[in-house]
Amino acid sequence: MRETLRAVMSMYDSYNGTGMQMALFFACLIYLMVQKKEKEKRYLFAGYTLLFFIICFFPVTAKAIMACIGEEVYWRMFWLLPTAAVTAYTAVQVLVQAEGKGKRYLLLAVLLAVASLTGTNVYNGTVFDRKQNWYKLPQDTVDICDIIEQDAARNGITEKKLITVNDLITTIRQYDAQIKMPYGNEVMKGNRAETENASQIFRIMSGEEKNWDALLWYAAMEGCSYFAYPADELTTDLLVSKDCSKVGGNAAYNVFRLDQKKSSYDGDWLITQYGDKDGVQLMFYTMQDNQGHLIVVDGGWVTDADYVRQVIKVLGNHVDAWVVTHPHRDHAGAFTEIYKKPGKMKIDKVYAVDMASPELCVKNAPWDETEVYEEWLKLDIPQLQYVHAGDTFAVEGLAFEVFNAYDDYVDELSNDLLNDGSMMFKVTANKESMLFCADVGDDMSDYLLETYRDALKADYIQMGHHGNGGLKSDFYKSIGARAAFFDAPDWLMSDRSGRFTTMKNTYLMAKEGAVVYSYTTSPNQIILR
Repeated sequence: MRETLRAVMSMYDSYNGTGMQMALFFACLIYLMVQKKEKEKRYLFAGYTLLFFIICFFPVTAKAIMACIGEEVYWRMFWLLPTAAVTAYTAVQVLVQAEGKGKRYLLLAVLLAVASLTGTNVYNGTVFDRKQNWYKLPQDTVDICDIIEQDAARNGITEKKLITVNDLITTIRQYDAQIKMPYGNEVMKGNRAETENASQIFRIMSGEEKNWDALLWYAAMEGCSYFAYPADELTTDLLVSKDCSKVGGNAAYNVFRLDQKKSSYDGDWLITQYGDKDGVQLMFYTMQDNQGHLIVVDGGWVTDADYVRQVIKVLGNHVDAWVVTHPHRDHAGAFTEIYKKPGKMKIDKVYAVDMASPELCVKNAPWDETEVYEEWLKLDIPQLQYVHAGDTFAVEGLAFEVFNAYDDYVDELSNDLLNDGSMMFKVTANKESMLFCADVGDDMSDYLLETYRDALKADYIQMGHHGNGGLKSDFYKSIGARAAFFDAPDWLMSDRSGRFTTMKNTYLMAKEGAVVYSYTTSPNQIILR
């Protein structure tokens, strides 16, 4: 109740502004109350105002009203205050009771001055803009729509679907209803878009940093044909280099035709890293192609299960393959929880490591925990396939090569079996690859580098053990990755205490020319071509 009252008071303060108009309103009410004439009108104005404040400020009734109209628009309730009626009526009463024309004109001038000084001109720049054309719409809107109409006519494009900045969405539809958009005002008000692709387009367009590769992927999946964006925020060469054509523009916006279709991404996979910016470390990735196939890697903690369920649900609720790198709680927790009650989720295949027994893991590393591992062992997973170093397998055209998994050689090299026995694997699409190091650490670096060397090279890399205390510098340098994924929250990425090596590895990868991704900007996405 206290929070509700606080919210009402905050909205009232915003509505009240400088307080001058409300002060005038209450002064008028007091004046009417002390007058001896027309008692019924005095009681009407005062009684209504008192009733309004009781209903709108009492937490129980305020909360009930918010439940009906929404908390974000509750401030509109203050429009029901009879401020204009009371002040106007009082002004008329004062003028009528004045004796003589001179007094009345003087009072009228005073009242007009009071109204002017206590009020705000409604015809100001924050409410109204000078019209730019006969349509009374932003000229940018008119220019963009005309450019699209002309280009569509020249190229025989009948389905005109535009992605643009959120500020122009409403006016675009007002000018040309034939131009469709992946989402509208309802999404900007907090409602979900009709499709997951549209939701992701909105997410990208609403963020400060734009992942253009991911945006173009979702645009192709959604069937969007045009893109308009501020000219001073995006160089033409950037989109032209991604097979988009500039078709026009004005001083403020450039308009591009998105020539990439859904089929342009045949054989490509969109890889997404999920994570908690301010919370704990975990590991959760999805891989999806343009046919709707889905691969999941790990998933995070038991407490992440509901979130993982929701992600998989919006991506079709069908997992072609689920890779569980090792049974630590920040990797396998969500999977073990979901698999107990999968509901309508369909999981075709599960790939995992035949890890050492919980007893051996704890004996080897007394500080370790095996709670989730023990839950994993209780599961009956008919579609489970254990993998070993040197194994290969394929999922819907995506090739997997396993470089590390628990085996005798891990016992000989490591005193941290659960981490060092986790699955290190590389996924390869048509041209590019990504190396997943899971939680493999320092003790395995030399062995893996000597055993596989060039086979480990990849375009992208998921850093060992979240980028903290993982593999050696020589190992990371040998990969030649263009981007490095740290499965780490903000506090771990920026720690300067010396306890963690995350920052050191960040500098290392940046020095090697790799783009660094972490939970700071999650979800992070790349297209594996």
